[in-house]
Amino acid sequence: MCRVITPDSVGHVHEHVDDPLSVAELLRETLAEELNLMNDVVARWHMIDDHEVKHALSHVIEQKQKSMKLLWNSLEKLEEKILSTEGDGHSHEHPHHHHH
Repeated sequence: MCRVITPDSVGHVHEHVDDPLSVAELLRETLAEELNLMNDVVARWHMIDDHEVKHALSHVIEQKQKSMKLLWNSLEKLEEKILSTEGDGHSHEHPHHHHH
């Protein structure tokens, strides 16, 4: 996960973020990385003819799908929150906000 540190990103990598927009951005990056990884795993699964290895990889793929669903759900909730707070409180889904 280490990024090449370019001058403009110094001090940016280990910043702790709690504002929804930044968190959402990080989640999207994580999802993008996971999806790229998924491509690699699926490509290898496709190339490998060994039955046992194929089976193991298919489980890895399933696990990845589960973790991506979790990430996606978090992201969805966050974006809902962002949209409902930024947009003067007129959220399209729920007329009243759920603040947890």
